[in-house]
Amino acid sequence: MTLDLVALDPIPQVWQEDPHPVYRELRERHPVHYVEARDLWVLSRYADIQSVIRAPASFSSAYGVVPSGYAPEDPTIIAIDPPDHTVMRKAVSRAFTPKRMAQLEGRIREIAHGLVASLPDDGVVDVFRGFTDILPYLVMAELLGLEPDTYDVLKRCGDVIVYSTDHQPEELQDATRELTEHLAGTFELRSRAPRDDLISVLLTSSPDGEALSHEALLSLCFLLTVAGTETTTSGLGNALLALDRFTDDRARIVADRALLPSAVDEILRYDSPVQGLCRVTTEPVEIRGTPIPAGARVHMLFAAANRDPEAFADPDRFDITRSPNMHLAFGFGIHHCLGASLARTEIRVGLDEFLDRFPAYRVCRDDVVRLRSDTNRGFARLPVDLVA
Repeated sequence: MTLDLVALDPIPQVWQEDPHPVYRELRERHPVHYVEARDLWVLSRYADIQSVIRAPASFSSAYGVVPSGYAPEDPTIIAIDPPDHTVMRKAVSRAFTPKRMAQLEGRIREIAHGLVASLPDDGVVDVFRGFTDILPYLVMAELLGLEPDTYDVLKRCGDVIVYSTDHQPEELQDATRELTEHLAGTFELRSRAPRDDLISVLLTSSPDGEALSHEALLSLCFLLTVAGTETTTSGLGNALLALDRFTDDRARIVADRALLPSAVDEILRYDSPVQGLCRVTTEPVEIRGTPIPAGARVHMLFAAANRDPEAFADPDRFDITRSPNMHLAFGFGIHHCLGASLARTEIRVGLDEFLDRFPAYRVCRDDVVRLRSDTNRGFARLPVDLVA
């Protein structure tokens, strides 16, 4: 069935139960598609998206990376281009070393275990509110050195910013201001009394003398508290949905936890938490023979590319042993997500703890509610029958 061009707007698909019929139509028939109502060019093939990410001089991140064009006043690391991006990424990378991430795993397991233990023995529970939403926020608070009771501030502001399609511009500005001021207060505390957390590390100079400016560090932590939590929340919720649908695969994981790492990557490919992000052309370009003018917003539809048959064998098949699995759920190239290993660890450990106690859970699919966002495939409700 061929869909009409108006129906090929990918943005409303983000919160639908199954966005892939539209994504498939885009990929197969309209790989370079212009959505006139949004003034948005949409790319849906893996190779095209890779080529855009590899050319930051022609496809800039500096004008915002979401379809709405929103960008914080102080640019974050995902919304700047080289050479500034190169300098910031080098300074930030020392806080995301494999050693530090490995050290954090034990604490992630403690937090996840405690959340799962606090759930009732059986009955229907909204695990979004009780588990998948809280875990990433508590982990991020631990990583940054924020107080655990800041969850309400982080959650309230993060929801307004990520799910901005449901909020007015003034609400977005207020949320941005409140979160920024909250983080600035923590910076002040850590400047006077450093601890073993990411903010304290980044407030100091690196061994080669490089240090982030106060403004750059503030914008980075702003990004981490928003993108670094909402995406993992979505990924963990999507994981529970996928393993509810593919119960044979869930049984294999329950019997053999060594399958979890590859299963997590397949979940991220199969139902990507971030469906797509944008770049803005700095000059006229041509993709697949289609001219795109300078100043155009180009939307890279990662979720469609992750089902591209030219990049993945049998792409609509859920395969927890898929290898290799070079999905784009964390982006690619210079903007590959710094927190990718952290997100993988949170989803893997969260699933491990949840399946330990509730190996036969069932998602109440008719009652699942997704939030409206132009990028994130997040939840408002995820009711689960825990099945003692």
